[in-house]
Amino acid sequence: MKNTLFVSIITLVLGFSSFAQKEQIKLITSDIDNFWNAYDAIHQTTDSIERIKIIHDRYINRASAGLKGMILARDYKDFEFVNAILNYPKYWNSIRSNSDFLVKDIKQIEDNFTKLKDLYPELQSTTIYFPIGVFRSPGTYQGRNVLMGAEFMLAHQKADFSELPERVQKGMKEFIPYDIPLIALHELIHTQQKPWEQLSIVHKSVAEGVAEFIATLISEKPLGYGIVFGKKNEKKVLDRYMIEIFRDNDIGNWLWSTNENELKVNDLGYYIGYEICERYYNKATNKSQAIKELIELNYSNNKEFAKILDGAGFLPLTWKEIGEKYESMRPKVVGIQEFKNGSKKVSITTKTITFEFSEPMHNCCRSFDYDESKKGALLKIKKFIGWSEDMKKFTIEIDDLQPNTSYHLIISNFAKEDGGNRLAPYTIEFTTANR
Repeated sequence: MKNTLFVSIITLVLGFSSFAQKEQIKLITSDIDNFWNAYDAIHQTTDSIERIKIIHDRYINRASAGLKGMILARDYKDFEFVNAILNYPKYWNSIRSNSDFLVKDIKQIEDNFTKLKDLYPELQSTTIYFPIGVFRSPGTYQGRNVLMGAEFMLAHQKADFSELPERVQKGMKEFIPYDIPLIALHELIHTQQKPWEQLSIVHKSVAEGVAEFIATLISEKPLGYGIVFGKKNEKKVLDRYMIEIFRDNDIGNWLWSTNENELKVNDLGYYIGYEICERYYNKATNKSQAIKELIELNYSNNKEFAKILDGAGFLPLTWKEIGEKYESMRPKVVGIQEFKNGSKKVSITTKTITFEFSEPMHNCCRSFDYDESKKGALLKIKKFIGWSEDMKKFTIEIDDLQPNTSYHLIISNFAKEDGGNRLAPYTIEFTTANR
């Protein structure tokens, strides 16, 4: 299909309800044409500086809000676009004529939007963008915008993957041809959710499960491989999940990365979340209300989250029990060597602060922070002295203290010896003596 026939902006105005309320879903594909424009120009010069200029002038500087969002979300650099264009010509040339794949899916995207609106009348309008990135995201979202990585979406089974990195090849071959309407619907549901991205692995699993369950319910598409595997191996998957949710460094085994535990199947957190949502929905007498509750779930509200999680009855522990067990497994600060935490008469001659942990720790990570709302002076760290031989004490050297002054320091993210659990934010507070 010629680019002139590939509409850059398609607005689908859909009518709903007895009040003829109209909602809009927009599909914006202008970044694809801009990319090919830059692609051709970059291949016409051998000047590396000129190539960087071209990618800016013809692609990045003309970016849609979606491309801008994808660049920000995935931290894409200008030279990465240039390198991808130069290093993978066989792939780019093999997918260039596939724009019709996007056009033919418009009707299905429209139908999915209509069905979701029927089930969830509060659905907000959205814009779906198709920026071409550098193979770090087939689909994501930002605010009310859906961002579809067109470098993935344009792929088909005859595409030439030979020059792509092995990790990219493996992932793409598993999913091609991409179900664009289903992916768009999944990400559209994410745009309606309350924040969850910075919370626990269980929160993340449920949030992804909400999007996957509702998208599958509406589209009536077959379940994804991870969900099928989970349903066939429920006990094995659930047993492993209930071990790793209490560890802070195992999220990659369940979401968005390569699973390195014995299950060896990626994204099984989607299955966990899907199963929770499906069971909650199936138990509900009011299905429309259940959909509304799943989409509008406040992940930061423990009562609301527990209602969904415990109501599903899938996990062997309640949300309260999970929280209590998680906290019991975190390392703790048991004392400060130089003074008692909270002391009001710390000597101004104090030069170091040594905090002692409840068990041996790992030297992989640590975080220090301040609460700007607290009164007092800034406690400045002069130097990290480091760990004791038994890895239970960590010492910092501090700047000179002023008399009769309050100080505080928040420490967190210190990991246990096996790296699996992290210290909760712990505040060291003290006030110096007059002299």
